[in-house]
Amino acid sequence: MWSLIITCFVVIAVIDVLVKGVKKAAKPTRRNTAKRKARPQRTATTKSSDHQALKKAFTPNAHTNTPAPAPHRKEVAIHWTTAFLRALEWKRYEEICMEYLRIKNCMAEVTCIGADGGIDMRIKNPEGKVFAVAQCKAWSRPIGVNLIRELYGVMAAEKVKHGIFLTTSEYTPAALAFAKGKNLLLIDSDELIALINGLDNTNKKRLGDIATQGDYTTPTCVRCDTKMVRRTAKTGKNAGNEFWGCVNFPKCRMIMTIKQQ
Repeated sequence: MWSLIITCFVVIAVIDVLVKGVKKAAKPTRRNTAKRKARPQRTATTKSSDHQALKKAFTPNAHTNTPAPAPHRKEVAIHWTTAFLRALEWKRYEEICMEYLRIKNCMAEVTCIGADGGIDMRIKNPEGKVFAVAQCKAWSRPIGVNLIRELYGVMAAEKVKHGIFLTTSEYTPAALAFAKGKNLLLIDSDELIALINGLDNTNKKRLGDIATQGDYTTPTCVRCDTKMVRRTAKTGKNAGNEFWGCVNFPKCRMIMTIKQQ
């Protein structure tokens, strides 16, 4: 009798333990059911690379941050041509190239007057770091490979990745071949004219005003930074030919040939 009662109590105890174990296993824990607080996703801030900035600057009709003129204001801008571009003296051409880059949000600065060491401008990014160098040549003859090699050498010496060459002329096949595959932009007269004419009237007028201010055809002495004067050779093999001479002659003997029209 007692053994039967004890057996019943044991069976009931075992069943109670098993039921509690099942309930405990089935009960969801806070760790499993608690909703995790959603983490805010980080929005990646992408900065335009230096390469993208230059690509944008020399892409026709690229957007600029210059505000549009007021509706009632009418901007009258000249239409740029090859003849007009080539009529600019070398310093004015350099100023136009620099201002164009500034319009395109590239902070270009002229290096100095005189021997430029192979470059005319340094171009900085918004952080103030020089990331490109530029050379401007207001020439009538094609630009050869030697000048492009020289610019590429300056890039290496100054540890900058990009180089720009701008000219009122064109480039020889050897120059174009050398620049291929390198971070070199070769802009000839036709390309620059197309880029300028592709600007809005406000910025096109802005460049036109700079180009035509004062005497923009008489060349500037690269040593003295003064306008040169027209002279005629009296002796030697060039007797009778005209040339540009510095007003500070004989202290400065810098001369320039007169472009043939």
